[in-house]
Amino acid sequence: MKKIDLHCHTTASDGIKTPSQLIDFALSCNVEVLAVTDHDTIGGLAEAAAYASAIDFILVKGIEFSIDYSGGSFHLLGLNIDHNYKPLVDKTLHLQDVRDNRIYRIIEDLARHKIYIPVEDVLLESNGGAAGRPHVARTLVRHGYAREINEIFQKYLVKGKPGYVPKERISLPEAVSLIKGAGGIAVIAHPVSLNFRDFGVFESLLRGFIDQGVEGIEAYSSMHKDSEVRRFRELAERYNLAVTGGSDYHGDKHESLGYYQPDELIPYEIFDRLMARFKN
Repeated sequence: MKKIDLHCHTTASDGIKTPSQLIDFALSCNVEVLAVTDHDTIGGLAEAAAYASAIDFILVKGIEFSIDYSGGSFHLLGLNIDHNYKPLVDKTLHLQDVRDNRIYRIIEDLARHKIYIPVEDVLLESNGGAAGRPHVARTLVRHGYAREINEIFQKYLVKGKPGYVPKERISLPEAVSLIKGAGGIAVIAHPVSLNFRDFGVFESLLRGFIDQGVEGIEAYSSMHKDSEVRRFRELAERYNLAVTGGSDYHGDKHESLGYYQPDELIPYEIFDRLMARFKN
């Protein structure tokens, strides 16, 4: 059975596999189409594209932007992008500089609360990629401050807890402009994270997002119940939006490539419709 996964992370952001390792792992899982969508960076796409081309693997080049949004957590996927598009390169390099500086501020705030980890360990954890909160969290686990990652994010690194430092986020119009300029389509990632009250509210928000250039919804997500998947698909049909799906694979959160829930495959047929959009 053919599998697809359009939301995955590598060591370029906060995944545990390099781009090449992730593609090899995808092949071992019978995943035939994979999107690399690292957080606010395109740093892994050159390696991923070269490796995929060498072994004739279908790679969708992507990114996951953190959007400046007050109602919840808004992440925007850019799929089928040109990773050499200069405005995108420049913006992501700026975001990486800001991200690197933020790590030092996080470690300083932890130290003020008598929680000590060496910055060198965090940088080692990031394996040359852009260091972020997950790398701090993994380092905290290794230093005995919790048994697992989920426990860290209950005790530290979130608003009101030791180690919280706000993240610089990009505006929706700028993110959409960069994605479209790079030849991609803009897709709302795991939309339940927007924390809307009900689907009537979400539909109203969605119309505004469409007006700003959003072209798709990640209906199939590990954050979504089956009833929510159906509602997102209905809205995508109503507004002629692309439907995507992904495991949000990082490698240390019990995810399975090609599945949006433990026993629920991301339907491969969504790729045919996406291909038509990619060619437009």
